[in-house]
Amino acid sequence: MILTILSWNVNGLRECYERKYFLPVFRHNPDLVCVQETKASGEKLPERVRNLIGYHTFFSAVPSGSTAGVGLFSRSSPRSVQYGFGDPHFDNKGRVLVADYGSFVLLNIHIPLGIRPMGNLDNKLKLFDAFLLYVRSLREKGREVIICGDFNVAHTNRDLYNPPKKPVRQIGVSPEERSRLDQLLALGFTDTFRIFHQDPGHYTRWPFQNNSRERNFGWRIDYCFVSPGLRPYISDAAILNEVRGSDHCPVMVELNIPDTELSPETGKAVS
Repeated sequence: MILTILSWNVNGLRECYERKYFLPVFRHNPDLVCVQETKASGEKLPERVRNLIGYHTFFSAVPSGSTAGVGLFSRSSPRSVQYGFGDPHFDNKGRVLVADYGSFVLLNIHIPLGIRPMGNLDNKLKLFDAFLLYVRSLREKGREVIICGDFNVAHTNRDLYNPPKKPVRQIGVSPEERSRLDQLLALGFTDTFRIFHQDPGHYTRWPFQNNSRERNFGWRIDYCFVSPGLRPYISDAAILNEVRGSDHCPVMVELNIPDTELSPETGKAVS
């Protein structure tokens, strides 16, 4: 079974669609497309997006005044979809979508930037901690997990164009934020892009000003992580930096999973 997943912060799904940037990504024939920063709940999206032919679609609510919103386009119907971790402080904020496919759980997440007026670093770290607690609980149940989304953190200095010379408490590169991704890796998760690309200079988000994208003055803050049982089946991972329509570009991961290797009943790897 070949599974192709795309994840993209579209910076406004309606606008991305209306400017004819969104639908072309489906030429990659993805099985799953995770989108972040939709800025609109499902009922406010164009009908062709809400009911995209060949896909089941799911969209979180978007709180009033928020630029959040996550969505999922899925060729197969998941067993269940929920919008949050079961934590009342963070659920229904339009930042989390959890889809259970039996053989794995997919998390589509949009961690906030962490600056005012939309939030602050302390709230960002609290959401990170709730996320890590939930992921840990899934792993303790033996579930395999795929995590895609915009984390708004450049994990290492390789992941940004002009890294600070020493640790600073700057949003997006602070030791506190980076440590949360360290904790995710400590749970056994793999940053799929780094399996194939160890060098710097690969970014997923560029400021709109100063021709930053053309000059490749960017940050890598969008990721796909997989749990240990899925790591052997990663066959490709890429940043699709040719795709326009947002200040971010999509990231892609491909898994080649033998059908007999994962139990759809338990969601556990079969040894």
